Amino acid sequence: MTNKTIETLEPLEPLESLKISQPRVFYGYILVAYSFSIGFLASSFFLHSRGIFFPLWMEEFGVDRTQLSLVVTLTLFTGSCLAPIIGNLLDRLSIRLISTLGACWMATGYLLLQQVDSFAGFAVIMIGFQGVAWGTLGPLAQTKLMVNWFTRNRGMAIGVAIMGISVAGVVMPLAATFLAETLGWRDTYALYSALLLLLVVPATLYLVRQAPADLGLGADGDSPLSQPTSQPSAPQTQVQVYREFLTSREFWTVVLTFGMMNGVYSAMITHLPSYLSMDLDFSLYDAAYALGVSGACAIVGKIVFGWLMDHFNAKVTVMLTVLAYFCSMLILMTFADYTAILIASGLFGLAFGAMIPVRSVLLSRLFGVAKFSRVNGLLAFFLAPATFWTVIAGYVADHHGYVTIFQIWALAFLVAGAITLMIQFPNQDLTD
Repeated sequence: MTNKTIETLEPLEPLESLKISQPRVFYGYILVAYSFSIGFLASSFFLHSRGIFFPLWMEEFGVDRTQLSLVVTLTLFTGSCLAPIIGNLLDRLSIRLISTLGACWMATGYLLLQQVDSFAGFAVIMIGFQGVAWGTLGPLAQTKLMVNWFTRNRGMAIGVAIMGISVAGVVMPLAATFLAETLGWRDTYALYSALLLLLVVPATLYLVRQAPADLGLGADGDSPLSQPTSQPSAPQTQVQVYREFLTSREFWTVVLTFGMMNGVYSAMITHLPSYLSMDLDFSLYDAAYALGVSGACAIVGKIVFGWLMDHFNAKVTVMLTVLAYFCSMLILMTFADYTAILIASGLFGLAFGAMIPVRSVLLSRLFGVAKFSRVNGLLAFFLAPATFWTVIAGYVADHHGYVTIFQIWALAFLVAGAITLMIQFPNQDLTD
């Protein structure tokens, strides 16, 4: 090659200046919509229907609130105990595969409810199918997807993604009441099974992608070239990973703080219809409207507290959650008129809406994206005892009335607030 030829060659542009074509709509937003929809459907089937079906199950199987509450509790407890296993799988395997298998398993259980003719059979199906499958479709899977796809806007993305659970809380109490009166609870669960097989499974197979890199993208819609890089850490065995969690002071502070608040919402939406319809003589539709108010406020809570975690002090954000919970209990302990119950339901829903985005962002900041589902699953395992709030509430209601359980919950929230004041929460990522 001659010197003249060399002189005519244009210098190459630096790699950093190359522009990579980005799609018009960031694919992460499509996955936010997917997670929203899956959260809406999956939570509709058990979380937001069981309170309405609760009196029907009691009548059909001839059991009291304590016995039926125990089944609900064991269903939730099973999901919490399996969370570390499912979390491990979500960090290491395809989210698409795990969620698809879980949806098929849940649908199978709902179809089996058509044939159940005993309380024992009902309990086995609920625990073995609903309890096992929930972790593959619920917040454990959906928060992992959002943590993978978002960094800078992680709190807001998680809040919107899981908002479908709260939207279901607005819609489903009335819808479940209508379905219970027209189809009956058994045929309603057959309908739920069809929705899983015809909507959830195809959507999961077609839409879910593990991470932005799978499509040549960067987190938050940024160019992959603009993504911050970190020094690779030494590989860890599974034993070392879990030892890191269990010896971490930060992990145990999250367990203590959220352990006092966990499970109360589940118990509340299970028992509120019974409290209003059986103790205060309101109608089942009145109870459904109260649950709807709680669900609507949970929508607001997810957005507001997700934004606060991205832009505001983490400790203050957690304290606001505790305060909303505590005030709702004060109202329920003091008043029995319907307006006060609606206000208490709204505050309760607002606090519940904050729970998942707040603790998910905290865990992702403390332990990073690669270990997120494992630490999140381990957290769920240690929060599992809180699922017994449902059966405890049933027992206390049968023997002392619901006001006593409201007093117990108020005390638990006071303890959560005291713990929050004593510890430090991260306001920015501590690890990539």
